Amino acid sequence: MAVNSGYPFERDPFDFDSSRESRSNLLDFKRILSRAIWYWYLPLLTLSISFAIAWAVNRYSTSIYTIKASILIKESEENVGAKLLYNNALVDPYRNFYNELYILKSLPLIQSVVGSLGFEKRYFREGEIKTTEIYSANLPFEFVIAGAKSFESQVRFKQIDESSFNFYSDFLEDYTDNQVYKFSDTIDFNNSKIVVFNRHQENSNYIGRQLIITFSSIEDVANSYVSRINASWQAQGASLMNLSINGAVAAKESAFLTELIKQYQQYDLNKKNQTASKTIEFIDIQLKEISDSLRYFEREVESFKEKNVVTNLDAEALRLYEQIKGFETTLSQMKLRRNYFEYLSSYLSKDDQFDQVVPPSSVGVDDPIMTNLITQLIKLQTDLTLNTQNERVESVIISRKREQIRKIRKDILESVNSALAAQEINEEFIEERIKLVDSELSKLPESERYLINLNRNYELSENLYIFLMQKRAEAGISKASTSSDIVVINPPKQVGGAITPKPMVNYGIALAIGLALPFFYFFILELLDNRVQSKEDIEKATEIPMIGGVGHNRNAENLIVYNKPKSGVAESFRSLRSNLNFFTEGKDKKIFLITSSISGEGKTFSTINLATVLAFSGKKTLIVGADMRRPRLFGDFDLENKLGLSSVLSGQKKMSDVVQSTFIENLSLVSAGPVPPNPSELLMSDWMKIFIQDAMRSFDFIILDTPPIGLVTDAFILSKLSDHVLFLIRQNYTPKQAVKTAQEFYQNGKIKKVSILFNDIKRVGPGYGYGNSYGYGYGYGYGYGYGYGQNKYGNYYSD
Repeated sequence: MAVNSGYPFERDPFDFDSSRESRSNLLDFKRILSRAIWYWYLPLLTLSISFAIAWAVNRYSTSIYTIKASILIKESEENVGAKLLYNNALVDPYRNFYNELYILKSLPLIQSVVGSLGFEKRYFREGEIKTTEIYSANLPFEFVIAGAKSFESQVRFKQIDESSFNFYSDFLEDYTDNQVYKFSDTIDFNNSKIVVFNRHQENSNYIGRQLIITFSSIEDVANSYVSRINASWQAQGASLMNLSINGAVAAKESAFLTELIKQYQQYDLNKKNQTASKTIEFIDIQLKEISDSLRYFEREVESFKEKNVVTNLDAEALRLYEQIKGFETTLSQMKLRRNYFEYLSSYLSKDDQFDQVVPPSSVGVDDPIMTNLITQLIKLQTDLTLNTQNERVESVIISRKREQIRKIRKDILESVNSALAAQEINEEFIEERIKLVDSELSKLPESERYLINLNRNYELSENLYIFLMQKRAEAGISKASTSSDIVVINPPKQVGGAITPKPMVNYGIALAIGLALPFFYFFILELLDNRVQSKEDIEKATEIPMIGGVGHNRNAENLIVYNKPKSGVAESFRSLRSNLNFFTEGKDKKIFLITSSISGEGKTFSTINLATVLAFSGKKTLIVGADMRRPRLFGDFDLENKLGLSSVLSGQKKMSDVVQSTFIENLSLVSAGPVPPNPSELLMSDWMKIFIQDAMRSFDFIILDTPPIGLVTDAFILSKLSDHVLFLIRQNYTPKQAVKTAQEFYQNGKIKKVSILFNDIKRVGPGYGYGNSYGYGYGYGYGYGYGYGQNKYGNYYSD
């Protein structure tokens, strides 16, 4: 039997461990685990519920798949030949790779893709619990909207047979489920016309099935794709771009990426060709004006040659003709420059989109400063367009670019005005020289003068026409030889399985939550529990030694040792009797005082059963009911309380008059007696000392049953008369603060020669202490170590 070695009072009672207070506030994780084992059905219940939820999530959640693709954006090299031949800026388009991410995710481009694929219409198959989206390309019929291209609504479609169907809406009264339509019929719906075509595919699988069709605006669907699509460079400085998108229908998202790349390639091609197209458009306008003049003068020359015999010029006339032809060729080129400058001035003054302006070099205007300014203007306008489409860019960046565009636009207009002023001076100079030559021509014969004028106007128009045709051919070659720089490296393809739901992850979360919830509940219980649960709780709060423990009494009787001497509870009181011998060695006759902190901790029960095991050992034992406020002991022995301790202490009776024999051999009782008005004063009187002295002459053991020490002072008074004090603590009943209070009494010397009896132990295991640590058991008896006989009631008793 394991007991505490040494007598506890040999140590200084005031030498209290200062860390005991902090240790008493620590959580006992072993007890939390023990509670979880004790209430095993709670974790099992929470695990069952969490796994059921995880199964439902895995079964009915919409699966999301990842589609990936990669493209390469090449640097422009395809028009090197044209560039070398013509040194034309048309074949050297500017490309900022930083902008390509924004271009690919721009709303106009995504809207075009959504519209071309018809993704503003979504198709769902309705199930008992889960509604699943279907990719329209997999359906045997097609919905075509005529009229309004964008509206929001929801309809239900149910195929009746191979040629007819129901088309109705839950939100519009005019469209009920009893209306039957034929394929290719026109349905007036929501200010639009909807036609359902049969694709002549096998559609019998859809007969009787109901589909839900939702119509959304193209802009809303495009915004959804803009937020879902991911575009990033493979590495910093690389021109390889990775694209990915997540969606519920893998085939649909794959078709979206395929169409996006296709339209992105077309956008790149159109962007590269837009300057050449604008140049051709400008040159065509000039050619139209010149071609009319060229045809007119051509007819005039032919008419003159038919009517006149002399069609050749003499030497003087030929000299003047060559001279004036050179001047007029120069003047015509100046007028072409003037036309371009006027076009540029008008374009910059009226339009607010400057990324489609015709560069000067494309029409033969050689002005490096103006070319550089226009190149910067096109670059800034492209960046501004992309930034305004990207909502994440701060407005300060947009404002800065707009300010730069205004400044460059102003510089270009000033340069144009300066060029026009210089152009006017040069034109006036050339016109003066032409006038001088004209004055000399006036001296020639009329026929020669007329022929010279015809030839010079014809050749002037012809040369200008040839020049413009050459520029147009250059632009046409650039446009025809242009190819997209976007090359598909990896076409759109689904990567792996569904990214969500993830069954194993969900089951893992369910396992964690299913275990965490009950343990969190037990943790809160432990955190809020202010009652003593284990011997560790006692040892953390006090230095008072523990003498033993008593298991839970499952029978509604106090005479458990007498009626069931082989029970585990009876055995624990025998262990208590043995341990008391170690605490009170050297004395033949002993006085034990039993008290507690509050009422209900089992003082009466412990007094009766301890007295019983002492009486079983053959020692005359007397129980004294010192709790004169609430007399109780006499009822368990079927005795009376007419006379008792209060009668002796008040001087009314002698001790021999109030001692009552019980049906247990060697056990007698002095009940508390009638309730006096002053119990404490009676216990402090000399009559109490005389009573104890008289009792010690007749009995070997005296057990004093006192009131709770935390309520009245009776136990303090009687403790001075006792050889040992048993302080009762009841499991899951006694407040932890009561133990701390007992420690204070012990430290202050108010209670001496005291030990703790742990009572009513229901739970054992980790965190609750173990019974055999103090030699007591729970719910079992021992069939050895003692001899037993039968009393007059047929019950066994120890001898």
